[in-house]
Amino acid sequence: MAVPRFNDAVTKLSTPFDVFKLDCRDMISNAEAFKLREALLTMTFKKKSCDLYSFSQSPDFIRSTRLKKPKEVEQFLVLLKQIKQNIATYLGKTFNNTISASCSKYDHGDYLLCHDDRVDDRSVAFIYYLNYDWLPEWGGTLDIYSADDMNCATEIVKSINPEFNSMIFFPVDKHSYHQVAENVSTFARISINGWFHCDELSWEMYNQPVKVHSPIYTPHSVSSLRCDKVTKKCIESIFEQPLFREAIKETFKKDGFIMCEGFFTSKMVDYLSNEIFSNGMNWKIRGPLNKRHYKYVDLKDLPGSVLSVVNLLKTQRMFQFFKDCTGLEFLAVNIEVQRWHGGHYMVSGGNDGLGGFNVLSVYLFFSQCFGKMSDANKDDLHYVFEIKNTLTPKFACKPQHNTIFMVNRDSNMDSFVKYCKIVDGHAWTVVVANYLIKKDFDCKILLPKANLG
Repeated sequence: MAVPRFNDAVTKLSTPFDVFKLDCRDMISNAEAFKLREALLTMTFKKKSCDLYSFSQSPDFIRSTRLKKPKEVEQFLVLLKQIKQNIATYLGKTFNNTISASCSKYDHGDYLLCHDDRVDDRSVAFIYYLNYDWLPEWGGTLDIYSADDMNCATEIVKSINPEFNSMIFFPVDKHSYHQVAENVSTFARISINGWFHCDELSWEMYNQPVKVHSPIYTPHSVSSLRCDKVTKKCIESIFEQPLFREAIKETFKKDGFIMCEGFFTSKMVDYLSNEIFSNGMNWKIRGPLNKRHYKYVDLKDLPGSVLSVVNLLKTQRMFQFFKDCTGLEFLAVNIEVQRWHGGHYMVSGGNDGLGGFNVLSVYLFFSQCFGKMSDANKDDLHYVFEIKNTLTPKFACKPQHNTIFMVNRDSNMDSFVKYCKIVDGHAWTVVVANYLIKKDFDCKILLPKANLG
């Protein structure tokens, strides 16, 4: 059995899955913890950034055999092995000899999005905190999520402050969703974190269903007179010129994407913005939160001006427009009106349920509300497209006022929207239209009849 002193130091927290807090003050004094923190800050950290996280991390203390570690770190690793044995007894688990442990440093604007830790043979996760007098309003909390019947994260139900000289540990499971909230302070958030491993998987393998989360419309036939009237009101006349469309196609075929400025007329932009920022927009949250987090509006609830743009995108006229601009033919389109601001994201593979298809993704940015974005800062390139399993961006774009961005997103491409940092103040509204490419469409896959417009 675990030693009584260890049992007395453990508190089981009220959370959807088993999470435990260990008071470490009887094992390491606060003075020793301060020295450990200072020693850690002398080490070399590598900045890590992808669709899921942005923070700095040291090499693995145990697996990096040539790593020169301060004596304070060596002493902590000895203690960590003792803690591991006590946790194994406390939870009734059997670990192997492997321990993963490194130091993570979250600076201003750093974060780790919702995930469940199910990788390889991880059995129990731990985080040892070294942040003195950390305030919850600084961010950096360990947020715990609830999950639905499909094992998808639904909402944050508890936020745990990174309390100095304490450790959080929990078994890795199919619903152990958690995140490190963005650090909005100017102080570094320091922790030693990792996993205790086992010889067999301690968690269940499963596949989450991916659904197309907005209707799919076949091209609508609308009279030329009506289309001319709406197009003239909405879209700048240069986009109606055959030579301009041909120039767009030439660039698109060469690069696989193109962004064009000044797509909407100035009057239409003013009209759209007036309705977008009114209190009448019924924004909802799009999840599940382990895949994406942004706002959207049901198409039936759209105000008149935005609905006119959405309806225009369904017409044969616009199907022909995008054919002229790309050389591609399309079978159908799915459309969503989205709102993005601080705290929003879409991880790779968590997009719109069309990941297995070849599509032309069209982004219409018509919001005037976003913070200043930098061409030099890669974090400001929010929309990223990469070849699957490479983690190497093929191209990216940043939201820009009154632009249209077209990208050939084939079935071998992952896409994501980088986390929108609270500290940056960025925000934008976008109509996203995904046109299913006709010649490459897998006819063995049938579209649900209920989704056809």
